[in-house]
Amino acid sequence: MTSQPLLPVVTGSRDDNPLDRALALDGVILPHAPIALAIARRLVPWWRALQRNAPANTVRALWADARHYIRWCGLNGRVAVPAGPETVIAYLTALSKNGGRDGQPAAYGTVARRKSTIATLHEAAGLPDPCKDRLVRLEMKGFAGRLGRRPAQAVGLRREDVQEILGALNREEGPQAVRDAALIAVGYDTLRRRAELVRLTVADVQAERDGSGRLFVSRSKTDQGGQGRWCWLGPDTMTLLQRWLRLRTSLLDEALAEGEQLVRRCSRGDTARREKLERRQSRLECCRAVLWLQIGTDRLTRGTDVVLGPLAVSGPDPGKRVGEIFKARAKAVGLEGTGVPGEGAVSGHSLRVGAAQDLVAAGFGLPAIQQAGDWTSPTMPARYGERIAAGAGAMAQLAEKQGRGNSETSDDEA
Repeated sequence: MTSQPLLPVVTGSRDDNPLDRALALDGVILPHAPIALAIARRLVPWWRALQRNAPANTVRALWADARHYIRWCGLNGRVAVPAGPETVIAYLTALSKNGGRDGQPAAYGTVARRKSTIATLHEAAGLPDPCKDRLVRLEMKGFAGRLGRRPAQAVGLRREDVQEILGALNREEGPQAVRDAALIAVGYDTLRRRAELVRLTVADVQAERDGSGRLFVSRSKTDQGGQGRWCWLGPDTMTLLQRWLRLRTSLLDEALAEGEQLVRRCSRGDTARREKLERRQSRLECCRAVLWLQIGTDRLTRGTDVVLGPLAVSGPDPGKRVGEIFKARAKAVGLEGTGVPGEGAVSGHSLRVGAAQDLVAAGFGLPAIQQAGDWTSPTMPARYGERIAAGAGAMAQLAEKQGRGNSETSDDEA
């Protein structure tokens, strides 16, 4: 029996590996050996259009998967595009054996995603999809049985958890506590994703006469067209948010004024320091419209608890700092994890999960929860609230009718 080829373990620099000496084709890098030049040229317009129009995370994930598959084909003497069903099966089988972390089997979700990427490459090149072959479909059923497992979800920070965190922040001094309290309150009320939170501007916040507020989200994961939508903010959240708005304006004005003084004091010969200060001023000027600001110690001015720039970071994960704030604030009050099977740790998704769970517990149906959280499918909110919904399921209601719903009654009868 012929053993399946192992996945490539590539080390060293680009010059060390022949497959990393890629072909530069109109700015698009494609490994040369597994794809003919004519096929590669077909992929260029598609790749350019994808970069222009698709979300950055989608582009990054697709390229990482495609590059892994193409390099595997090159190392194992196979043609990546167009591929036959046997090549697809061999690659996915290798993944299922040692395609995960530390050479462990890959999760079924990873195998399914890589299969989808192979199909996308063939569609983009105008070629038949080998993944539709019945042998590939049959193998995927086998992978599902062997590798399928429930993915871990973020721990939900529910309302009582949020109240505990906000109580701790209220006792803490400093601008970071004010910002984090407002950020956490807004994240819970709106169920926004962390990347959506960091893109908010001051103009997106509107106060209402009844003390509540409205937040305009101009673009989201499910609204790439930029139609936008309004989200509700509770009066208690607006109190925290307005406190932060007043403080951020004061902090930003102080930072800009201090920077202007330092620029004027710079000697003519200290060009390097002057340029750094001017770049700092430009960065801070760009923050005037930004809702969430990064607060910390400025090594250039040696100021503490000052504005450093926007909270968003450059790159594929602009909301990275939001996740770090949620984790740190939850950890500070002992909310690191529940130990419930299938639940992981606190993450930037935890407020969204917790709010969905509270909606389930309050009796709201999936359509209303989908609308609140901007989900296009009921799958995720249903999964988030699954454990809570079980407590109101048919058997729980039957037990109540049978007089078994009260633990004290059961103890007395025993």
